[in-house]
Amino acid sequence: MVINGEETHTINSNDEANDPTAPYNELESFDSIWQALRWKQIQTRVPVCFKKTIRSRYMLANLVYLVYAIGILIIDFNPNVNGSSSDNTMDYDYDDNTTTMISVLDQPVIGLPLVNRFYIGLAAVHILSAFLYWWSWAGRSWLDIIMIPEYLNHVEAGLYLWSAIWYSREDTLGGYYTLAIHKIEMTAATVELIASFGWIMSWYMTYVRTLGRGFTLDDPDTVAWLATTISSIIYMIYNIQINVQPEQYGTNLLYTYGDIVYFVGACYYIFATLRDENWFWFLPLSGQYGVAPGRVQVESTKSLPTYGKPPILITDLCKCCRIKNNIPKKKHYEPPQNNIFKIENELHRTAL
Repeated sequence: MVINGEETHTINSNDEANDPTAPYNELESFDSIWQALRWKQIQTRVPVCFKKTIRSRYMLANLVYLVYAIGILIIDFNPNVNGSSSDNTMDYDYDDNTTTMISVLDQPVIGLPLVNRFYIGLAAVHILSAFLYWWSWAGRSWLDIIMIPEYLNHVEAGLYLWSAIWYSREDTLGGYYTLAIHKIEMTAATVELIASFGWIMSWYMTYVRTLGRGFTLDDPDTVAWLATTISSIIYMIYNIQINVQPEQYGTNLLYTYGDIVYFVGACYYIFATLRDENWFWFLPLSGQYGVAPGRVQVESTKSLPTYGKPPILITDLCKCCRIKNNIPKKKHYEPPQNNIFKIENELHRTAL
């Protein structure tokens, strides 16, 4: 990579603003993709990008997240795993005049031991993914508010592991364990939805303000958290439907659409990390070749790039609440009493 006329391979991971390998500090421009993909550029840049990638905690977390998303899709759509290739389903013809809701809920739940074991394994991967995302926030206090969605992610993963362990105990559509699983997964979906909006807050607090990043589809981070939020909303709707109408369990496949969107988000998180490690140096800046991001000067009151917002700790929020509550309230105005009333009060106390 050419920096000030010289090639450098140094990586300053402690100071993001002074990192010459960061894509927003790129000083070399290319007139076409073919010029950017010359062997000299590949030979110079790929080792630097690879070294940054293998040291990235965030990339490791995203890879585990992608494995989890792929595993869910395999269960959903691989007939050799979910058993849809064999004739293990039961068709029921209900007569509205003779069949009551109670008899419908007495129908058995058809579960496969292999699928149940897969779900338990994926739940364990989910917990690992939650830990890695928490661990990837290097240099941040564990009391930082951006850690709140990471803690919620652990709670959600634990709830899904709990429900996966109980899958083997399901008996009928209206059975105790079946309904309990619906309630557990409803709680997990609620926690996930809250965490999804928390991740948007974390991204807003930390993303680098520069050209091509932010609230734009040019930024893969934006597409990623949009996909995560949309999938969480789909899961929430599905769980509401299942809890209201338990007889839909096993036939309502709305969650599969959420799994697809979930996988798309996992892919875009990978793209965002590769972008941050400058693997896409050959792509144009905002669709324009011949422009080096590090040489662009923006005439604005806002300096670019800027590196997120100042950290806010959870304890800071508590201190603000305590200070606000300790502010003395204004006393109500009490008009002075008439002197006659004062004399009468003194005489009354003397008489007593």
